[in-house]
Amino acid sequence: MRYSITLFISVFYLACLFSMPFFVGCGDAEDPEEPNIRTSNILLDAPAEQWLQPTDEAWEKLKDAEQWLQLTDEDWGKLKDEDWERLKDEDWIRLTDAEVEELMNLEIPRWNGEHVAWEKAMKPSHARLFQKFGDLPQVRYRVEFQRMARGGIVTLEFAKQRLAYWATTYFLGPTADHQRTLGETRDQLRRIAQREELRLLEKLRIEDSEAWVKGMRAFLIKKHGNIPENDVIIEFLRKLELELPRTDADCHAYLEVYRTLYDHINTASTYEFYALLEALHQVRLFVADPPSPRVEKYREARAEGISFDDIDWDDD
Repeated sequence: MRYSITLFISVFYLACLFSMPFFVGCGDAEDPEEPNIRTSNILLDAPAEQWLQPTDEAWEKLKDAEQWLQLTDEDWGKLKDEDWERLKDEDWIRLTDAEVEELMNLEIPRWNGEHVAWEKAMKPSHARLFQKFGDLPQVRYRVEFQRMARGGIVTLEFAKQRLAYWATTYFLGPTADHQRTLGETRDQLRRIAQREELRLLEKLRIEDSEAWVKGMRAFLIKKHGNIPENDVIIEFLRKLELELPRTDADCHAYLEVYRTLYDHINTASTYEFYALLEALHQVRLFVADPPSPRVEKYREARAEGISFDDIDWDDD
């Protein structure tokens, strides 16, 4: 209940803030002006390409998934056998050459409009693919994927393999519907990859704040493009995380950019949302108002070196 009230107050503050001129503040004696979003700080002036991802297994898996996102619909049709093999994990069950030969020579039954369960129709369906298209890596991958019938939570690995499956579908049957589904599956992998990168970045923030700033800058450029609004966001996050002074003008600039970039569909990261609450608190209308319980929770986690992903919101 406390957090529902807190969220209402935060939204109320945000609505009030954007419905009045930006000269309302609480602690800045300076005349309002547009903040200088360019900085001489080396963390921000360095090109995004200088951000070097850590090389542990989780980051390597993320990097691999992102590489598949770069492929166009046509690129998938040009992949070699070894490329398709890279998509298969250690639990993947591969067709043997003997099984492929059997499918190539299988006599396909005629069902005459009869409804047939997939378990019964699967083998003839796979045989039809091999007999029509030959022993192509796309056909092998498609058949193997269907035979394993993986389900459950869509992990980064599974989302990547699922994208490859729909790429084979479009390659073997290039229809508008298949192309649309391929695009939707690509978008799903991109969203999952973004969530995984934010999870890894949050872990990095606990270990190395300066490296986290570089990583967040690279993440924002990938998400929004190389736009000036990223400079406003990352400069505010840098000051907040490194406990540097923030002016009211900094807060107003951050709030304006946040309102421009994010909505109920295009959502911000957890840390960007926390920064929103801190900005709202700094430019609050009533100076005597204490920080919201939610802000206090975030502050406690930061002080104790706890990831925002691990905050227990049920613990009062």
